[in-house]
Amino acid sequence: MKALIITILNWGFILPIISQNPYIITKDKTIELYKNLYLSSEIDSIDWNGNVNKCNCSTLKNDIYQKAQNRINFFRLMNGLNEIKINFKFNREAQEAALLIKANNQLTHYPVKSMKCFTESASNGCKKSCLAFTDYKNFPLTSFITEFIWDFGESNYYVGHRRWILYSKLKEFGYGATNNTESLLTVDGVSHDSIALPKFIAYPWKGYVPVNLIFPKWSFSIPEGQEVDFKNTIILMTDESGKSILIEKLKERKNYLDNTIVWTAKGLFTDYEIAYGQNKLEEKGYLNKKIKVQIRNVIVNGDSKNFEYYVEPIKY
Repeated sequence: MKALIITILNWGFILPIISQNPYIITKDKTIELYKNLYLSSEIDSIDWNGNVNKCNCSTLKNDIYQKAQNRINFFRLMNGLNEIKINFKFNREAQEAALLIKANNQLTHYPVKSMKCFTESASNGCKKSCLAFTDYKNFPLTSFITEFIWDFGESNYYVGHRRWILYSKLKEFGYGATNNTESLLTVDGVSHDSIALPKFIAYPWKGYVPVNLIFPKWSFSIPEGQEVDFKNTIILMTDESGKSILIEKLKERKNYLDNTIVWTAKGLFTDYEIAYGQNKLEEKGYLNKKIKVQIRNVIVNGDSKNFEYYVEPIKY
């Protein structure tokens, strides 16, 4: 069942507008981080020497772990979040999880003992990780890690994988992969130490965003630890000329990591483009033009708040 499509707003009062972060990442700095952290972490294959028939999960070269860390931190830094580090102690469970889903050609967080290459370590890895089939060769820019940010498909309506990568309490992670699967172990990397947090976490983030990293599902999160109610929240998107952009608000999944609301930017992506993973924003004239996002009537700790920010698609 589709969620309600909201395109207009008619409030009789105005609430204070809250900015996302106390600083703005300039276009030049965005491009620099994109090149140094994102493009430099592109891969078109995984040099995996494991064996499904022997249930040998093997290990990965160190540069893959570094690239995973760089790519994750690119997304986090653009949102004003803390950088996270790979914890090599987590990699074994993540690696065995990647082997298990490859061996059984099935994504599952709850494998059973009858499955090929089942071990307690693999089972733990599946329970604690974001899991995916991937195609490094044909989609080198978006397969590695980025597919978790994209969260393609109707079953990912609440962008759970994205929420893990951008989780405000995340400090460490583990990584595992085969030639066509990957596993990002996050559960053991959560820390509740006090750290500085942005007012909100958005994807796409506020400011300049490489156009190829803008996907149909948009999300807005308020860090965990606050009482947040999105029940009567209204989302508005407008282009640079002030014309409304159609959105479809998706079902909310509550009590899952940071408080998050998700919507599909139907006015930016056609149903066909959404179904087949196409991005034609540049051809449609959105490059270097601001898209305004307004999140109205969010109840935070009992108070109603409005949020507003701009997203500007760019090419480096």
